[in-house]
Amino acid sequence: MPAEAPAAGAPAPALSLAPAGQGVALFGTFDVANYGDLLFPHVAAHLLRLGEGALRCYSPRGGAPAWAECWPARPVAGFAADPPPALCLIGGGNIIHANATPLPDYAGLFGRSDFVYASLWLGASLLAARAGARLAWNAPGLPRPVEGGWARALRDLALPAAEHVALRDAASQVFLGAPDSPAERVPDTALALAEAWPAAPLRAVAEAAFTARGLAVPERWIAVHLNDRYIGGDLPAACAAVGRIAARLQAVPVLLAIGPCHGDDALARQAAALLDGPVLLADRPQGLREIAALIAHAVAYAGSSLHGLITALSYGRPGLVVAQPRMVKFLGFLEPLGEAARLLESWAEAAAAAAQLLRPLPPPVLARLEAARARIAAHAAALRGVLAAPPRPEAAAARARLLAAVTAADAPPEWARLHQALAGGTALPDQPDAHAEALAVALRGPPDAALQARIAAARQRWPHHLRLALLEAEWLERTSQPGLARERLAGLQQRHPENPWPTVRLVRLLAAQGELEAARALHDQRLRQAGLPARLQLELAHLLGGRAG
Repeated sequence: MPAEAPAAGAPAPALSLAPAGQGVALFGTFDVANYGDLLFPHVAAHLLRLGEGALRCYSPRGGAPAWAECWPARPVAGFAADPPPALCLIGGGNIIHANATPLPDYAGLFGRSDFVYASLWLGASLLAARAGARLAWNAPGLPRPVEGGWARALRDLALPAAEHVALRDAASQVFLGAPDSPAERVPDTALALAEAWPAAPLRAVAEAAFTARGLAVPERWIAVHLNDRYIGGDLPAACAAVGRIAARLQAVPVLLAIGPCHGDDALARQAAALLDGPVLLADRPQGLREIAALIAHAVAYAGSSLHGLITALSYGRPGLVVAQPRMVKFLGFLEPLGEAARLLESWAEAAAAAAQLLRPLPPPVLARLEAARARIAAHAAALRGVLAAPPRPEAAAARARLLAAVTAADAPPEWARLHQALAGGTALPDQPDAHAEALAVALRGPPDAALQARIAAARQRWPHHLRLALLEAEWLERTSQPGLARERLAGLQQRHPENPWPTVRLVRLLAAQGELEAARALHDQRLRQAGLPARLQLELAHLLGGRAG
């Protein structure tokens, strides 16, 4: 994918197409449906002034990205088969840890769940050493102190192997737990997004988001993001607060599913059914630029996504974030800007503070944001210097020591297993539920022929597995084959009469096709007494014009 053009007046030319031994390998979670993580390749390419082909991205699983404009990601375990880069770059994102991950996107990887995120920094350090590449840290973050004796000991070998180490906040420096590390502190690099994607061209993208969903472009709108962890278990109350904020600003709410990997898309659909008046439901954004555009041209942002807030501030828009202070990444970003008050613990607090926090940003705040961007620019210059200069002898020697320690006969077993895992082993467990979970994640991205083949192979192997059959129907619907999807769902209704999900999917499909009477009749016949969860009932009520329940 082409990188963004350098900013106007940028003095350094872009790097050319990268042959072996040139260019940059960027490590992060670019294979999950999470807006903030997916921005980092675009921002890195802009900051490093990389031309087409000079940036390759590596993620734990790799594969199809979630939305349009996402940088293709290769699996970390495929790194050794690719031409070696000049530089391995770690981050950004909250990726520096060696804890087990519950994300279904990464089920079964590496044979150990705690190797998944470790592969992105400890693994990247090993891969750089094996490839003879330089190594640097692109201001990632730590969610908590590094745990596990094996990981801490490997950390102490990996840090000196880097030519440049930057972390995004003070808590990450403490959590890294390496007092001798000369780690610099650099604000989250996504704050440079407005330089990579200027606001003016995004206006047409924002307007198209409304017209494509059948809504007139309003004069004012507010970008809203809801996360299930921060609504206090009371979605109606959170939506009531959103409604009060929107009314105060005289703005139409735009519900953004910024992190479908966390269930934000389903929550946005449920919230849309609870809000009065016009609402733009962007539960399936068309691409990263659509999300950025809807924030960049909103009057304000209110939500629970750090990168939703960072996007707003990057474009000079006011914002607030609803989350818990114990999630240190929020205060880690806001406190250096003198804007800790923008972190609220509940939507009720957000509604009360909106009049103060969602006014246009005053000159002192804009000046502090400009100073933060200057620090990011200095960090980018340091990274370009790493690319342009020969490897530092001290760092090269540390990389050699790292590789020797991991491959030694008496190396700790975790080190040897991680080293071996980086050479391959991305297959899922031989279980239909694991395959179904992975296919559901893949369906958040493009429904291409490769995905069709994966679904068909799984269906052939487990022909009676209901979720796999439902995923096949979803693929047909998303590839503009609603007739075939209806046939499959109707057949599943007959084969699984006690399970409501084929009927739920069919009701959704009929409503999407404009056949509301048929959808209502089917709902009344099959689902009214099915004991569906309250949130699903609200969603269906919204689809059917208030007739469900």
